[in-house]
Amino acid sequence: MRILDFADAAKPFVLSAILAVTALGAPALALQSDPSGFTDSLRPRLVPEGTDIQYTLEQRMEHYGVPGVAVAVIENGDVVYAAGFGVQQAGGTVPVDADTVFSAGSVSKIATASLILRLAAEGRIDLDANVLETVEGWSLPADADFAGTPVSLRMILSHTAGFNLHGFPDFEPGEALPSLTETLTGTGAAGNDPLRLLFEPGTGYKYSGGGYELAQLLVTETAGLDFPAAARTHLFDPLGMTRSTFANPLPEAHGNIARAHDDDGRPAALPRGYESMPEMAAAGLWTSSQDLGTLVASLIDSYRGEGGALPRPLAAEMLTRVAPSEHGLGPRLSGRGEDFIFHHAGSNSSYQAWIEGHPVTGDGLVVLTNGARGRALMGEIRNAVADTMGWAINAPIVVPEVTVPPAALEAYVGVYGVDLDFTTDHRNQMVGWIFESDLEVRADGHGGVAIGRAGRDRFDPLVPLSPTRFAMPSFAQLVGVSEIEFHRNARGETTGLTFRLDNAESHYLRR
Repeated sequence: MRILDFADAAKPFVLSAILAVTALGAPALALQSDPSGFTDSLRPRLVPEGTDIQYTLEQRMEHYGVPGVAVAVIENGDVVYAAGFGVQQAGGTVPVDADTVFSAGSVSKIATASLILRLAAEGRIDLDANVLETVEGWSLPADADFAGTPVSLRMILSHTAGFNLHGFPDFEPGEALPSLTETLTGTGAAGNDPLRLLFEPGTGYKYSGGGYELAQLLVTETAGLDFPAAARTHLFDPLGMTRSTFANPLPEAHGNIARAHDDDGRPAALPRGYESMPEMAAAGLWTSSQDLGTLVASLIDSYRGEGGALPRPLAAEMLTRVAPSEHGLGPRLSGRGEDFIFHHAGSNSSYQAWIEGHPVTGDGLVVLTNGARGRALMGEIRNAVADTMGWAINAPIVVPEVTVPPAALEAYVGVYGVDLDFTTDHRNQMVGWIFESDLEVRADGHGGVAIGRAGRDRFDPLVPLSPTRFAMPSFAQLVGVSEIEFHRNARGETTGLTFRLDNAESHYLRR
């Protein structure tokens, strides 16, 4: 696998000017397009008909208060572009480059899953063995619900094990950090509940960083190493990921570190300038765009049978959805044919991260940001890179001028409840959280309608795409667009609605 670094010639930068990124040499393969062109063509996903909305990366970094960004672009299984933009800390001049490390948030789970699958390929871990009988350093109470039901790594990696603990708070400099045992038991310095089962393992979907922490314990016991050392020995070193580590707190000596920033783009987690994420397997990875691009490219190569981090059969299992989850063994999965992608986002207090790989075409993308509002920026970067590279994904959705009859809008107003008979294999991730709440549609006072949780104050506008189908731009998705479709019968009565995400949908009945 060739690694082409286009970022070593970066200049110092302040937010008024974008870093110049110069290629060290001509690439060994012909690129479909110059990836660096994306910096002039950021755009939203929804575009009003007859408009051409484009921004520069500089403009959007300033708009979202994100001082530093790093990007890697993959084409045909190779990292063909890796670059940094902006500064490591607002008000400073130390530039971000392709080797600057960022907190990757839940993208850590993809590295963890890759590590576990490599150990499985070596015959050291059984993906289908009962973890509750294998792990020694933690156990469910004997009287806990579902304590006698097996839990496998396949369930944990796909978030179908039934565990609680969606995520964890970051720890500020100087705060005591919990041990892994304290995290699992919810004791000591841990700020979370104990790990427990919410439903019978293997029968539902519940995103669980806590389950990944149990997997972390199994890895350390199996490898006979602490988790950072196990990842370095069995994943990072073999792939040449020299800048990546699970060490928390990250030692200052690691160097070239993107510092944390809040919603307003101000430095956070002072005086050190970055938080600690001791829940390593779930959210503790520090990595660079070059390294993370290397991992994504390696997983693409593995799936295509062209070498890479994993044997091809295991890579295929990794990228096979485990119903009713939206995940395979680690990544989220979307699309079909050339549009088939694996992806995952990461969100810690002051950092936002994104990866995606297109196994059929060999393309992929990594985006790392050091600002709390980086998620929206990542979506616009993704749009720009897809346009620049000519990828058959994420085309702009043109919003036409649609006239919805006032009587129809009035008929949509009301309260809608989840149709629990609608199969979870279609609902995928649309369980729990707002997806189990009643939804209310109201007139927005401007000739349209808005939607929100019944009885709440926040209602988000719906943008008509047809007389019955509406986009929800405020419910932002990096993959796909959130949509509501109303269902009207021959009497003009609204009987229900369908709430659609990229790879899932849930049906609601009119109350």
